[in-house]
Amino acid sequence: MRRTASIAWISVAVGLTACGGTRPPPEPVVGPTGYVYPLGTPPSETRFSQTSTLYFVERNFQRSLELATEGTVEDPGNPVHFLLAGMSHLRLGHFEDADAMFREAQRIYPAYELDIEPQREAAWGEAFNAGLAAYGQGDVEATIEHWNHAILMYDIRPEAHRNLAGLLATEGRYDEAVDVYRNALAGLRTRPATQLLTDADLAAREEAVADLENQLSAILMLTERFAEAEPVLRRRLERDPESVEIRSELASALNSLGREEEARAIYSELLTEGGLAATELFNLGVGLFRVTDYPGSAEAFRRLTELQPQSRDAWFNYANALFALEDWEPLVDVGANLLELDPLGESALLIAARARLETGDRAGALQILGLVDVAPVTVEGMRLRRVGTDTTIEGRITGNLAVPGSPVELLFTFFGDRGLRAGIVTTIVDAPPSGETEEFVVTFGGRGLSYRYELVSAQVPEP
Repeated sequence: MRRTASIAWISVAVGLTACGGTRPPPEPVVGPTGYVYPLGTPPSETRFSQTSTLYFVERNFQRSLELATEGTVEDPGNPVHFLLAGMSHLRLGHFEDADAMFREAQRIYPAYELDIEPQREAAWGEAFNAGLAAYGQGDVEATIEHWNHAILMYDIRPEAHRNLAGLLATEGRYDEAVDVYRNALAGLRTRPATQLLTDADLAAREEAVADLENQLSAILMLTERFAEAEPVLRRRLERDPESVEIRSELASALNSLGREEEARAIYSELLTEGGLAATELFNLGVGLFRVTDYPGSAEAFRRLTELQPQSRDAWFNYANALFALEDWEPLVDVGANLLELDPLGESALLIAARARLETGDRAGALQILGLVDVAPVTVEGMRLRRVGTDTTIEGRITGNLAVPGSPVELLFTFFGDRGLRAGIVTTIVDAPPSGETEEFVVTFGGRGLSYRYELVSAQVPEP
């Protein structure tokens, strides 16, 4: 593929040679897209370029490079030497040098873009495929190197950018991933010089832009680069103005930037909409809580408990919103429901006890506080995450009455869509000494949207 493009150029270059006499003045070059190139300085053959071309055709790229390089020194205003040097560098695998020579050749003679672009695209294809092969062999660093070469040589196609940025993000190299996504978007705003884009091509580009901006905004939010995320989120919102996810992310970014009123307005608008899914209600409740709209947060989590009546997290957050409001009457019942799903949660026990106390039920408050004293262990900081096809719960267990080092058996029940039970997992953790904390992870091999847990057994000393 490369050689075909190169030989095609060489035939043009030979035609430019002056065989005695004076060449006619150059005429403007018009590309296939109708673009009229500035004249610049057209190429002219020299003894360096002629000999370099012969070696190039014979595939002696090192010698071709040496002669082309001599030409750049002897006749630096002649673009033909830079073009040949770039072509030779490319065949030798010197991607950075090839890019630099191509840029210089095109700077001197802009119409050279018509010769350079096909070579860049061919180099892109080879580097992209080399990256796929390296990835298939599990060689991450080689994959990154090949795809970096691909995007250096040709930025108009997004496939290499998308793959590279995704891999960099997986490796935790977020800043590099952000740069690659931005370069991809810039490339998609560039039109190729040697071909006309069809309506289907343009539509595919728009889809690629949308996909890349989705990924870019996710990384910017993850890395708390909220000021940079805002314009990306607004562009996404222009494409999909009804998206709950994008509006929630924008509100979160605005709140993190200290623009609480703007964030609150978005959250309040979302709360008025019906038909929100469980995940959307959860994120909305969290967002409203962050902007101190506790009534709105409580309403979001109340609606979530109707969708997920067995969700420990839904009831826990609902209770926290009511606690922030000091709305004690409804918190009595909410706290009771929460303790059924989170029986060892110290925070859950204390919230439920406070609600009883504030409503005048001192005996009920003391009874709940007594549960803290007799608990074998307490559980805090639980967080549900979905990783691939699995669901995990990360949390902390704190020793209380259980014999240190003895097994504590907990049963977690996971629920999926419409609150239906998806499965159960029994986990055993070693009880830490009293007052000391250990982390634990529970993994469910399926898709769980919510969960509850209960104590199965624990070893407590005889009184």
